[in-house]
Order: sequence, then C-alpha cells, then structure tokens
Amino acid sequence: MLIKRLLPYISLFLMIQTVLRCSLTLRSFTDIDLGILDVLKVMGLGIWFDAITAVFFIGPVVLYHLILPAAKHGSPLDKRIDTGMRFVYSFVLLFDSVAEHLFWTEFTTRFNFIAVDYLVYTQEVIGNIVESYPLHWLIAGIAITAWLITRFSLRVQPLAVSRGNVFTKRLSMAACFIAACFAAYHVSELDQSDILHNAEASELADNGIYNLFYAFFNNEISYSRFYATEPDKEVAAGARRLLEEEDAVFIHPEGHDLTRLIQHQGPELHKNVMIVSMESLGADYMASYGNTENLTPNLDRLAHEGLVFNKTYATGTRTVRGLEAMTLSIPPTPGQSIIRRPGNENLFSLGFIFKDRGYDTRFIYGGYGYFDNMNYFFSHNGFGIVDRTDMPKEKINFANVWGICDEDMFTRAIEEADKSYAAKKPFLHLIMTTSNHRPFTYPDGRIDLPSHSGRMGGVKYADYSVGKLLADASKKPWFKDTVFIFIADHTSGAGGKAELDAKKYHIPMIFYAPGFIKPQQFNNTASQIDMGPILLGMLNFSYYTKFYGEDLLNDKDEVPHAYISNYQKVAMVMDNDMVVLAPKRKVEQYSWPDVAVKEADDGDDANRVDEAIAFYQSASWWKDAYRKLPSTVVQQP
Repeated sequence: MLIKRLLPYISLFLMIQTVLRCSLTLRSFTDIDLGILDVLKVMGLGIWFDAITAVFFIGPVVLYHLILPAAKHGSPLDKRIDTGMRFVYSFVLLFDSVAEHLFWTEFTTRFNFIAVDYLVYTQEVIGNIVESYPLHWLIAGIAITAWLITRFSLRVQPLAVSRGNVFTKRLSMAACFIAACFAAYHVSELDQSDILHNAEASELADNGIYNLFYAFFNNEISYSRFYATEPDKEVAAGARRLLEEEDAVFIHPEGHDLTRLIQHQGPELHKNVMIVSMESLGADYMASYGNTENLTPNLDRLAHEGLVFNKTYATGTRTVRGLEAMTLSIPPTPGQSIIRRPGNENLFSLGFIFKDRGYDTRFIYGGYGYFDNMNYFFSHNGFGIVDRTDMPKEKINFANVWGICDEDMFTRAIEEADKSYAAKKPFLHLIMTTSNHRPFTYPDGRIDLPSHSGRMGGVKYADYSVGKLLADASKKPWFKDTVFIFIADHTSGAGGKAELDAKKYHIPMIFYAPGFIKPQQFNNTASQIDMGPILLGMLNFSYYTKFYGEDLLNDKDEVPHAYISNYQKVAMVMDNDMVVLAPKRKVEQYSWPDVAVKEADDGDDANRVDEAIAFYQSASWWKDAYRKLPSTVVQQP
C-alpha cells in the first residue's frame, strides 16, 4: 500500500524536524521563560505544523509510486531509487536544519520574508555563507549524517512492496493525496502557533519550511483586507490632526491628500548633506547607551559634540525598511518595504526635495545595488547611483560578498563630494555601509580585533571608518558647509519574548556640523521617519511636503510617536504605551518598557488606537497619495 511506502519518509521528516525544534529550544531556553507545560505546548503545536508540512513534502514520493509500473515494485531498481530518495530527503532536511540554526543566530526567528529575499539574491547569500562558515565541511558532515540516517531507516523500515496496482486504484490514491493536501492547506494557519504572547516560543512551535512557503505567497499584505480600519473620511481627518504643525498649512482643506506647505522665514541654507546609514548598528553597542566594550569611540564623541536623539527607533528589521523611512518619511506598511514593491517610482522623496534645489543627489552603496531593488528605487526617486560597479578595482583595498569595506566607500563618497564642489553645486549623499554584517570581515591592522572575529569587530571597524571619514572630510573646503547624519538602518536583532519590543529597535541618530549645529541632547521619542523633516527644518527650507515625520526641534506635539514593525505586525510607540495592529484586524495595547498587555479602559487608550489606525491606514494609500510633486516654494518679497 501507498501508506507503507510513505511511512519511512514521514518518519524521517518528523524525526529530524523534532530534533531541530528541540535544539532551537535548548538554545533559547533562557529567553522564552516558559514552564514545562508551556514547552510541551510548543512541542505539540510543533508536531501539528510538522505533520501539515510533511503532507506536501512527500509529494515527490507519491508521484514516483504512482508512475512506477506494477512489475517494477520491489525490483532492484526500485530499491536503489528508494535508497537514493531517502538519502536526498535526509540531506535536504539536515541542510534545512543547519540553515535554520544559522538563520536563528542572525534573526532569532524561523524562516520568513527575509529568507524568501535571500533565495532571490543567491549570489550575495551563498557568498556570505561561504565567507562566514566552513561550507565544505558543513556539506560533508551533512552528507555523512544523511547516509547514516538512510542506512538506519532502511534497517528499521525496509521498502514496502505493493502488488496489483491497477489504474483505478492508483487514481483513487492520487485523489486521496490531493484531498489530504487540500485539507492540510485549509486547516492550518500561521497564527495557530501563537503562544502566550511570546514571540520566540511561537517561532519555536512553527515549522521553518511551512513558514518559508507561507512568506513566499504572502509577500505583500493588503491593509484594508487584514487590518483594523475606520471609514476613509475619519482616517484622513485623524491623519491631518496628527500631522498638524505650527508652520504647516494643508493645501486642501479635506480629503485624502495630506500635502502641506511648510513655510519658514528667511532664506534657505543650501548646505551639503551626508547621511550615513550604519548597517545593523543598534544603540546598545555605544557607550552613550551603556555599552562598556569601547566599540564606538568615534560615534560616542559625535554624540557629545553634535545633536543626538537619544530615543530613536528603527521602523523595521531590514536595511530596505530603514532606507525607506529615511527617504520617504512614511510609516512601515505591512509586508515588504516599498523599496521592494512594484509601482514605487516617482514618489515624494527626500531626493526630489534636494534635487528641486539644484543639488547633486546620490545613493552610494559599496555592494551591487540591484540587491533588494535599491538601484531601481533610488534612480526613480531623485537619486543618482554609485555602487560597486562604478568603483575601479585598483581603488578597492578590501571587499567581501556584501561590498567594499566602509573606508573605501567613504573615500569614494569624498571623491563624489569633490566633484560637486568643483562644479559649484551642493550635494546630498545617502551612504549605505556594509562592513558591520556577517561575515564581519575588514582590512587587517585597522582595529584591535582581527577580521572575521564576529559582530564586535564589525561594529568597531564601522566606527573606525566613521572616524576616518570625518578626518579626511575635515581637510576639504566643503567640510565647514556640510551636515553629517549618522543613523542606523536597523538593529542587529529584534527577536525576544515580545514580538514587537521597542527596546530592540533602539538606534542612534546623530546630526553633526561644527559651527552650525550646537551640541544638544534630545530625549523625547523619535523615529527614523523624523530624520528628513528635522534636517529640512535645520536648513530652513520652505517646501511642500507629504512626509509623515515631524521636525521634532520645532514641533509642539507633547507626545511624539515612533513606528516599528516586523513583516506582519505594525505598531505606534509613545513614551509609555504601544498600539500594535495585526492581521485578522487584531488590535493590542501594551505598556512598555515592561511590555505588559494592557486593556483599553479609558478615552486616551481609544484615542491612541484611532491614531495608530489613522497613520497606518492612510499610509497604505501610498500608491495613489504619495506621488512626487514640486517641493519648492516661491518666496514672497
């Protein structure tokens, strides 16, 4: 019978996936804070997801059984093919287990949208793995283990032989298998793994293969279909109330269009701007926020000499989320970053605002900008592109799979600045660093930690490169007229007990311009999306805007907001409260930093929920409402 032939494969799947779950649980046991009964619940839900996934995973075996002629069942050829298939299955499952452990090390989650992205960009990802891990030894170890498992499987569950497989019987088998797949698809949903509001425990209960395919088919999430909504008219009015500023006037008194005119007295200051987006540099690596390992002496010095925003939060967990926030100043809509989505051309962006004023605008990246659709997005939203393809080999001292080292990239940025200065044009550079990323390799002799020694070395080298950038730039004639902004794209890990914990999104944001920006500590909540409006306020720009961020230095809002997200949940963060919006129109409220579940019990709580819905629902209209428009304002004499 078919079921007897399938049993060895189902057993292999369940056994290896259970061992994987147990090993991940042991790695995370101190973080998940669960009792024995809760761990049993994790394992029980895990077996459920494993069984659902196994139904689809055995498809090739079912197909082989159905097309194999009856006379060949149990033949030497059949036995060899069965042995080979068991080995392949064992190898694939073991490879998946190793990959999931590596992915867990990086993100503290099972496979998700990020893994889908990585499958698209195989060159960078495979290169990263090759440079980070002893891949040949891993493959050899997996192959040997898979062969031993195969031999054990053949001894315990030898090939079952069925006779007399007539056409009608095979047809009924095929129908049963299709029905099983249909049933498995409809009885399982990802949120069945939610456990006690504990994100890490829920990830352990998941099946990584199931998650991977779920993420692939749910890459973009419709806000109006899956999230809490209010009537569009109320949402537009609520968004307008939140975006009110002292110097801002809405162009249209009603409707979805949130365009405002921000008008300042006096001339605009057309200073140069260098925005340095620091890869994975969470605030917890800086001494300014309590780190004692002396990893960031240069950034810590800038935090004392410049304007530092001490409670800034990243909008997401990927580089493209950070770049989206800095460029578009929009809350993180559910699903992929707008940078990765179709229809993202000619949006209202920071690049166009500066380009409207005659600036040379460039996105400078040490890697290949086709990754994550960055080149396409930036070239269609007001930026010129400088990436690794524009960097001659003789000017590259060191590179890994992600790109040239930070100091080489900063050298190129200075060259681009020199070109603009020679042409008597101001410049805006958005520079994306790469060195603080696995495999954490960089030129020898720069810092006291050897290359390839881990995250601490990556952080310290990134900081060293910042010091070198400023030392080299200070010798240039354009330095005194340049504003430098150092801001992280995201932190190095947002996993933990709470699925959305604002502490795990805490990043540095520092504005530095000696003689122009006075040293100052800003201690209210701030978001990545506020960076652009703060900069434009400093430069006294009068402009038309669609940005959601606020010029916090001039805004009178007593309760500033930040916006954080993973791929499915989005949140609005205030000083001590957080509203989380999730699929199936779920709304949750937490007090934080303790991240305690909170019941809405007064008018203020209800108002905060309405505000969160207004921001995120209106932001979901970006394809229609966020298009480019001329930003310059004709000053009246």
